[in-house]
Amino acid sequence: MLFKTHIVFSLAVFFLLSYYIVMPWYVLIFVLLATAFVDVDIKNSRAGNHWYLRPFQIFTKHRGMLHSLFVALLLSLIIAAVNQWAGFGFFIGYVSHLFLDCLTKSGVALFWPLPWKIKGFVKSGGIVEQVLFVLLLLGNIFIVGKWIFYYLG
Repeated sequence: MLFKTHIVFSLAVFFLLSYYIVMPWYVLIFVLLATAFVDVDIKNSRAGNHWYLRPFQIFTKHRGMLHSLFVALLLSLIIAAVNQWAGFGFFIGYVSHLFLDCLTKSGVALFWPLPWKIKGFVKSGGIVEQVLFVLLLLGNIFIVGKWIFYYLG
């Protein structure tokens, strides 16, 4: 999936969860950081497009270990050792990214190091993703508008 789709989906997940769980505002920052972080293993991604990540990218394969629940949990627990809410937000963002990538034709080895891949039918950048992006964006705009109306109105 494209960066923009990951972002709007993570926002939607955050908004949905924040309806049921009272969270500090900074959780959203960690949700978005994690969503972007998952793709640091590829040099043409928004997150991985930095010269200082090239050595790291030599040792990792795109949609390899970074696209696994094991790494999501490990990194989230490390962050949670410093701040539980930050770790929670990081986990939510990471897993939302993995979920969307499971829907793509390339799939994800979600249970890495086991080789099994979970694959879907969506072509990255294709029409189904574009429709999903627009629907998520409209939903996010509706939710934010509703919050603004509620708190200011």
